[in-house]
Amino acid sequence: HPGTVAPQQADPPHNAGMAASPSGDAAPHLGTVTLPPGVLFSCACRDVLGWGFAEGRLEIFYGAGDWLGLRLPHGAAPQVVARLQAVTRGCEARELALPRGAGGRRGFRVDPSGIVTAVTRFSFAETAGLRPGT
Repeated sequence: HPGTVAPQQADPPHNAGMAASPSGDAAPHLGTVTLPPGVLFSCACRDVLGWGFAEGRLEIFYGAGDWLGLRLPHGAAPQVVARLQAVTRGCEARELALPRGAGGRRGFRVDPSGIVTAVTRFSFAETAGLRPGT
């Protein structure tokens, strides 16, 4: 199956290797390959919730809110983000500090897998950009 590879180092540091983008098969997967060859991480592209960056480190959020931290070589982030945007429904993650509204409510609900199911109109959550399905 066709795929592309980008050098990276996984956290913890002993998991150095290569990050492979999803293959072109019917059930694409996002994978991380270690050196010597072996799979360190694999998940379906549909399970990728989002990603975030901090000082050369990429965090991929997937499944029920699990995450994997990767260290990327300088300048590799735009390529990796382009691949993630092309093959997943995820988006760049943002940390939100949302105050509670009237009655102590947060203004949104999540299901057990961590996906937002409802956002109250005109709440702090809606104003900050939180939407159902994210």
